Amino acid sequence: MKSGLIGLLLTFQFFTSIPVRKQLPMNRQTVTAMYTLMPVIGLLMGLTIAFILFLNDHYFQFSTLFLAIMIVIANIVMTGGLHLDGWIDMGDAYFSYQDQKRRLEILEDSRVGAFGAISLVVLLILKIAFIFELLNSGKKELVIYLVVVPILCRLSMLLYFLTMESVKQKGLAAYFKSQVIHKKVWQAVIIYSMILLAALLYFSMPYLFILFGSMVGIVFLYRIWTKNHFGGMTGDLLGALYEGMELCLWGILLLFI
Repeated sequence: MKSGLIGLLLTFQFFTSIPVRKQLPMNRQTVTAMYTLMPVIGLLMGLTIAFILFLNDHYFQFSTLFLAIMIVIANIVMTGGLHLDGWIDMGDAYFSYQDQKRRLEILEDSRVGAFGAISLVVLLILKIAFIFELLNSGKKELVIYLVVVPILCRLSMLLYFLTMESVKQKGLAAYFKSQVIHKKVWQAVIIYSMILLAALLYFSMPYLFILFGSMVGIVFLYRIWTKNHFGGMTGDLLGALYEGMELCLWGILLLFI
């Protein structure tokens, strides 16, 4: 129980903007708990967005475009821009068209280049556009997707983390990779997946199955792509996966809803 609580606090500390200003023990049990609880963070983020929709429907009645912008901003605030930083660095590194070694050096560079800035703008514009169109659809079940998509994005990070070797021997990603108990995280992934599939049956929402299958397929392709261009996993590439996965799932949902 204690390891679980510490793991939850570590999850808030490393993957959200919630300030946990405390030195927490990081060992195999707590790091494993941190990763197994990552989808819970996704659930809380999804519920927060659903609450924003509730407030807007009952009190504010903002325009659809403004609401879409607020949802995107809320996601950035909740993650503290952590994953966006990975997306920017990935954009700079990949579009530099350098060799693998140089790309990894660019990933570690904290400065924002032109390609990183362009990648960020494209990402945010597409997210706002997708969410705007989804909100305009007027589908009542959209609120469920708002909750599910962040969970799927966190699950995608777990799948990538578990199945991809770290390209660097140093850094947080490499340290966590060496500390985590893979078997327990796999068990958590299976449990979360079963819960999502049960929700699919309960709510009679076949699109949830499409989103889940798409998430797995995108992780598979992303593994191949990052292996070819970067040689493996880094913390930045893990964060970039979250942002890219969210964009892809909203886009896929837009095709069907």
